[in-house]
Amino acid sequence: MDDILLTKYVLNETDAAEAATVRKWIAAHPDNEKYYAQFRFVWEASQRLADTNDIDEEEAWQRFVQRRDEADLRGRTSPNILRTMRWLRIAAVLTLVSVAMGLSYYLLVPSDGLLLGTTYEATNYPNTDTLADGSIITLGARASLRFSQGPLQRQRLVKLHEGEVFFNVAPDKSKPFVIHSGKVTITVLGTSFHVKHNGDETTVIVESGKVKVEGLNRMVELTADQQVTVNTQTQQFEQTARKGLVLDHTPLWRIAELLGEAYGVTIVVARGEIRDLPMTTTLRAGTLDEQLQLIAKTLGITVAKQADTIVFK
Repeated sequence: MDDILLTKYVLNETDAAEAATVRKWIAAHPDNEKYYAQFRFVWEASQRLADTNDIDEEEAWQRFVQRRDEADLRGRTSPNILRTMRWLRIAAVLTLVSVAMGLSYYLLVPSDGLLLGTTYEATNYPNTDTLADGSIITLGARASLRFSQGPLQRQRLVKLHEGEVFFNVAPDKSKPFVIHSGKVTITVLGTSFHVKHNGDETTVIVESGKVKVEGLNRMVELTADQQVTVNTQTQQFEQTARKGLVLDHTPLWRIAELLGEAYGVTIVVARGEIRDLPMTTTLRAGTLDEQLQLIAKTLGITVAKQADTIVFK
């Protein structure tokens, strides 16, 4: 949404079509509603600040009118002058909002550094959701993040608190998508990739496109089928080619089939209610037990061995 159009809406200077556009945008997503509420809050706060200024806006306008009259412009006011005054007013609003945003930042910003963002969480099961910018995220079990794209922000910001998340980022060259995972920063324009954050370690796995990863005073650009692991405690910064089984919203019954074929075992799903649980991750080379533990942890299920059969339940 264009901040200039929002400003006109706040000032009640939109026409019917513009007002309808803004209202439709606000209603389209909870993040948009928060964006507008923040924008209006900051504007109203800036008005209160302006009220304490020595400059009397009404008096200044009257002086302008008087000088216009003295110049024999009465009745011949140029439409260009009126349009200029209107745009100057809008520019003043945007300037006041910018200043007020700076003054209020330290008072309003939450502990994770994102101003009035939205938190997304998964409980014991994966959760797929759509961010306000159109990006799609799939959170693994117990993963959580915060997303923000507030007024005047030049970036779409994510703070990954914990867990594994698959991102399918909506392209927007004007607003890079930036993820903060511990002390690691990931920057993209539009691509799909996994990020796993656990304590001091962050792993980024790229499915498509290009991703820039920064950490430990190093930077690397990853393309499809590449990954990097950064551990701030051990000072590890390791880039490798990715090998493994890619799962993209793959149901549990299909995962059981794929693992059974790969490891030569029989795997069954005991309960119908978990049969279609989807999983989005990459099962990299490892032992069968490692794969089973990852699946159980991600989907919040248990694994049991009965004779020659492995059971998901």
